Amino acid sequence: MTKRSGAHQVLAFEINTNFTRYALFTDGRMGIPGTFATPNTDLDEFYDALAQVVRKLDVRLDGIAISMPGFINPRTQTAETAGALHILTRQRIGAELTARLGMDVPTWMENDANCAAMAEKMTGNARKCDDFVLFTLDMGMGGALFLGGKLRRGKDWRAGELGMMIINYDSAGALPLHDFVSTMNLSQWYAEEFGVSAGDILPSTLFHKLDDPRVRAIVERWLRYVAVGIFNTVAAVDPQIVLIGGSISREPALVPMLEDALNAIRDWKPFKTQIKRCRHSGNAGLIGAYYMFVEEVVEGGGVGDALAVAAR
Repeated sequence: MTKRSGAHQVLAFEINTNFTRYALFTDGRMGIPGTFATPNTDLDEFYDALAQVVRKLDVRLDGIAISMPGFINPRTQTAETAGALHILTRQRIGAELTARLGMDVPTWMENDANCAAMAEKMTGNARKCDDFVLFTLDMGMGGALFLGGKLRRGKDWRAGELGMMIINYDSAGALPLHDFVSTMNLSQWYAEEFGVSAGDILPSTLFHKLDDPRVRAIVERWLRYVAVGIFNTVAAVDPQIVLIGGSISREPALVPMLEDALNAIRDWKPFKTQIKRCRHSGNAGLIGAYYMFVEEVVEGGGVGDALAVAAR
């Protein structure tokens, strides 16, 4: 591979079920991201796609950083689960990729919500916070806890699985919050209300039709469930701020409407906490993966070292 002396270069991958994004970080600065469809049924095709990116870049790499869904064991760098990407369960993606490439390059793999939290801590809307909670809204409710100045992983690396809270037990049994706050519910409820196919409705478009009382009622119903998850978490950990991520968080009306839903909860007032959308909603996985690599792999690692890089 082409040598480039004097530059610290880390390649970051953000792996999702349907697409994977990547970007090269040079001395802490992110290059232009690229995207490819994730090969999600064949393991060899998956690794070939990642390897092709490395070969195409043709630069000396100082590391590879990976953001992905699932329970990630930080000690063994194994994906204990991988969300809907079942082919990646029990995979040590970094080690396998570098072995296939014949490279001796350090790697780091981390849960995607944890990466988003690290991105917000380093250069986002949690820079001045030692205690914050991050929620991601998409096919379910993901989350991350940053408490006492550190990412909270838990004994089995499952801390922050906020979407697994059980609500509506009397009427719905032990269904998790995921089943109520999936953005696909917006499409489904719209389809039921207007007699159309749910597959034709992009969830975020409902926020563009709020002048219609029936559409507003659907969005408000969905946000009440999101508010319950936020209230329960805030009551448990008392963070300085709550950050909302996921692509739907870019809708300007989401946070004000969410605040209205929280204010409607009887006991919210004594627990009231600032709600803000993530700064890095679009590139959170890439940025966070890079800073996780800095924290965990770079010699003398720690949040302080990552912050030093972020300040450049």
